[in-house]
Amino acid sequence: MFTTSCQQCLGRRVSKGFTLVELLVVIAIIGVLVALLLPAVQAAREAARRMSCTNNLKQDALADLNYESTNGNLVPARLGPDSTGSREMRELRTAVERSGASGFVLLLPYIEKNALYAQLDVYDNQSIWPAQDFVVGNWKTPDRLTAIGTSVAEFICPSEGSKPYREDWTSWDPPPAVGSYAFVGGHRGVNGGALYTPVNACMVKHHNTGPHLYRTVVQLKQIQDGTSNTISVGETIENSIGTINGANASNIWSYVLRYLDCFRVTDVALNTPPWAETLNVNGDIVNGAFASRHPGGAQFAYVDGHVGFLQEDIDLETYRDLSTIAGHRSVMDQIDKNETCKGD
Repeated sequence: MFTTSCQQCLGRRVSKGFTLVELLVVIAIIGVLVALLLPAVQAAREAARRMSCTNNLKQDALADLNYESTNGNLVPARLGPDSTGSREMRELRTAVERSGASGFVLLLPYIEKNALYAQLDVYDNQSIWPAQDFVVGNWKTPDRLTAIGTSVAEFICPSEGSKPYREDWTSWDPPPAVGSYAFVGGHRGVNGGALYTPVNACMVKHHNTGPHLYRTVVQLKQIQDGTSNTISVGETIENSIGTINGANASNIWSYVLRYLDCFRVTDVALNTPPWAETLNVNGDIVNGAFASRHPGGAQFAYVDGHVGFLQEDIDLETYRDLSTIAGHRSVMDQIDKNETCKGD
């Protein structure tokens, strides 16, 4: 004889699981929700990365101003000239005087990286990255190679995505570390035409129109356009590959080479990829462009220390003017061609 509870059990309908159709509908709904949420998640992540990039550029710009307070001038993009030279550079004959150390190396003490700076020993023992014609012995000590292979977070944009070192420099142990930022040298670049050649030591390297040059230093009083209107440090992409689509791509943070490593110009449009509008400059296929992985443009630190975002469709003439320190580009070109760099 069944009890009342058992009778109720038998009378109750047995519960079934999802049918295949129901399961597919649920999966489809979840897929749609994920698809809707993913762009928002990616946008939030990019916003965080962009904020981190802003903070890095801000620190670099303030370090430059602190350097200026100590030394009376903004940091040079490159400590010494390379093997070429204009008249005022020809008397520089030692490896230290011809060092290729970047301005980022000189900024290390101002971002609390004193130990790394001391390890590089920039002002002694042939310095680092001496110009080829002035190398005596072996400057690549183990301590220096370790320091050169060290990544510095303040010099890296988290959105850029390059590997932290030069992938193709396999003979170095460790390989040189790269960064995501480069100094603004001015507007003169690969398209010099009749005015200057792309490797003109005087007009491109030592007396370009921007705030950071090879060896030549710029004082704040020389920035007649205003420190808040002059870009100082900008972003770069494809920084570790070496060669991509037939063009050179590198940005070793401790070294400067025109149009490539830590020295860029506004000659070509913002966000031009490394393989577009290039020129063969002494064997390097380059365009010297600034670019970033942030959607729609790139970030720049200005001389006064603030950081701004420039849209990639910015008028090219306006963009070039932002990179100069004193007056219209054509006026500066004539002064340098006829006076400053005459005879070089």
